[in-house]
Parts: sequence; structure tokens; C-alpha cells
Amino acid sequence: MMAKGIQKWTEAVIERLIKEGQGSGQGPDYVPWVGVHDMAPAGRTHRAWSPVYRRTIHLQSDVEWRTFLLLEFSGKFPELYEGYPLERKITLEIAAALGVKHPYYPGTHVPAVMTVDFLGVDKRGGDLRFAAFDSKRSEDMDANNADHIIAKLQITRAYFAGMNVPHHLVLHSQLHMQLVKNIEWIRGGIAKTGEDETYARCIDEKADQMFYELANGSYTSTLAEYCQKFDERHGLRSGDASRAARMLLWDHRLKCDLRNSDVAKLPLASFLIESGYASRRAAGQ
Repeated sequence: MMAKGIQKWTEAVIERLIKEGQGSGQGPDYVPWVGVHDMAPAGRTHRAWSPVYRRTIHLQSDVEWRTFLLLEFSGKFPELYEGYPLERKITLEIAAALGVKHPYYPGTHVPAVMTVDFLGVDKRGGDLRFAAFDSKRSEDMDANNADHIIAKLQITRAYFAGMNVPHHLVLHSQLHMQLVKNIEWIRGGIAKTGEDETYARCIDEKADQMFYELANGSYTSTLAEYCQKFDERHGLRSGDASRAARMLLWDHRLKCDLRNSDVAKLPLASFLIESGYASRRAAGQ
């Protein structure tokens, strides 16, 4: 797609974008090759602040958003880069070797800068591990431009294979939608900077208090019933305890099978308390 304000892609335009830092940077300083605000309107897009990656994430479709939710929540990748650009010199060489057409910017003879939807990076334990992910709607693979999409995926897969980096294709039809919905519900409970709390860090504090209670007590009620009683016992606003519980789930200190249809209605006996798990908040993520 063309970025807004760019009437025609040229090598000079690409060089300018590179100099401006698009598609570069590490950690919270990373800037995707093309952000949501640069894209011509062509469907649903998402911009979301990530407390894990400490920056706003730019996502170009619903399937990218859902894939991102799963990757962010998994904790497998302390660094995640969306819209990560591939080196054109290499992608052009791969396309020629494979005998497939390299993508070009519409209406030009300028080879496009190809991107992978997500590049995950894990530097923990002294090892450097990468994984690449592309997200597609299943119906797109059967559409009129499927050959174009398949050619791009072939180039991308060969690109990362040459670097010994696994490349995963995530199809929308293969996503467990209840799992995605539950992660989205959990994520909605995260304390936000500047929000109206009873007092500063109230939700964080109540999450710690709830964790202590659950780790040292025995309860037969559902999570929702427990949260209602927790609100009453501690004089909280209705819903604060639910927020605290979601914080614990977000931190993986409280665990359950998130493929269930209504997590709040699960009995507390079906949850696990991970006392040895280091909170992502405590770890500064």
C-alpha cells in the first residue's frame, strides 16, 4: 500500500524513510517500516500501547491484532518488532532464484521493501533466538491475488531460512478465538498510566493482596463471586477486584485454561497459583 502523502514511490523516497529511522531501532525505540497513520485506508487497523514492549504497536489488520495478542501474552519474546523490513537486495535475489515475481510498488518499477508481520527476539539466558510470523486471513489464500501472496510468503520463508530463523504462517481460521477473546479481556484489566484510581497504584496493590489471599486460602466460589466479595471486604469500587484478578492472569501468577468460554465463572479450584513466577511488572516489562 502507499503511505499517505507519497504520490509515487521512488528510490529517493525509500532512502528518505530509512534516514528518518523507519524500520529501525531496538526495544521501545523501534519504528515499524510503515505505521498505521501512514497507510491508505484499506480495512481495519489497530494502534495499541503495549506495557510489555513499552511502545505503541501498529497493526494493519484484525488477524495481525489477534496474532499480536497471543505473542505478547505468551511471554516468549521480550522484544517484538511488527512490520519488520527485509533487505531488498536479498529478497530480489531470492525471487530470481525461486523464479517468482518480486512485489513492486503500484504503478512503478520500484521493487517494494518487503516486511514480515512480526519478528520476535529472545536474548534471555545468553542465547539469541529469533522467530518470524506472518498473519493472513484464510480467505485471502483463495482470493484472486493468492498467487501474489504465496510468492511473497515463499520469498519471506526462504529469506529467514537462510538465516536459520523459523518462519510461521498464522492463518485466521487456525486461531482459537475464545483464547484470543480471553486474552483481550485480561489485557483490558491492566492498570493504565494516569487513569482514575482510588489512589496511586491501587489496582497493583490489590492484585498483590489478592494473590496473597489466594495462595494462602481455600475457596469454593467462582472467580466472579470471589471478586465481588473481595470488593466488599476491602471497600473497593465494584469491578476493582476483577481488574486485580486480570492483572494476576496477565502476570501469569494466576493461571487457568483460557480456552474456556467464561473465565470469570470458573471455580477457583480450577486456577493455579504460580507463587514462583516473577511478575512482569516486577521485571519492568
